[in-house]
Amino acid sequence: MFDEKKLNAQQFSTLRDIHSGKIFSVHRELRLFLYIGILLIIAGAGLTIKQYFANIDDVAIISALTLCFIGAFSYCFIKGFSFSTEEVVSPNIAFDYILFFGCAFFSMDIAYIETQFHLLGNSWKSYLLISSALFLLLAYRFDNRLVLSMALSTLAAWFGFTLSEYRLSFEKYYREYAIIYGIVVLLLGHLFQRLDIKKHFFDIYLNFAVHFLCIALISGIFEYKIFSLYFPSLLLGCAALVFYSIKVRKFLYMLYAVIYGYIGISIVTVETILRETFLMFTYFIVTSLLVIASILIISRKFREDE
Repeated sequence: MFDEKKLNAQQFSTLRDIHSGKIFSVHRELRLFLYIGILLIIAGAGLTIKQYFANIDDVAIISALTLCFIGAFSYCFIKGFSFSTEEVVSPNIAFDYILFFGCAFFSMDIAYIETQFHLLGNSWKSYLLISSALFLLLAYRFDNRLVLSMALSTLAAWFGFTLSEYRLSFEKYYREYAIIYGIVVLLLGHLFQRLDIKKHFFDIYLNFAVHFLCIALISGIFEYKIFSLYFPSLLLGCAALVFYSIKVRKFLYMLYAVIYGYIGISIVTVETILRETFLMFTYFIVTSLLVIASILIISRKFREDE
């Protein structure tokens, strides 16, 4: 291309250096260090409050936490680009983590207020629902996957704490509740996708739904083995993941299908050969090797098709 005059000398030199490894990106490393740094700041603030809250005035703690999250949110609204239903690139590398920082300090603030003053009493779980709604709005406003994950995690916490009030019912039907949560998250993600609002967020919803649904189904298989709807439901779900993985050309969902499917099948199989120690060890040695080989072959196939 240089000989054909499609690139000038400077462009050709830059591409050559990139190809030879003289120039390389440290973008991921910087994002990792920023994330770790933010987590350390949050952990440090939490430990400081835990150890010294008795010696620090409540007003001072609440004011400091409030100023932190208001400052972070203000920065994001000032520096952030305008809202778009499509994917929006962050203004700078630290932007997403500043928003995450603000959300974390908001959570610490309301948690401290409720712990000290019990404003909502037995309805304290409403804070979780309010926080989840706020994080969801901020995630869509600023196109932030981290904050969306916080929103879905907080919603899961609200879901669990709310249902745990009905202790006997929750302990008996916790799998069903986890399945319901997974279905709700999946439908919510699908709704936004159909509305063409941040369609690239669907993977976040799908990951949450897959893990909640599959773990709940495996829990049911572990207790009831093959004599329930949990086992065929897991196989059907894994088949759906395989189909979706091939459709969107994403290996991650194929990996989920293989791992969760293998766990479910293994639980049922081991139940039948539990008294045969040799068969059981042989099964795990042979099948684990086959699964690892299958994953490597499939991943290579996905890379070749990209």
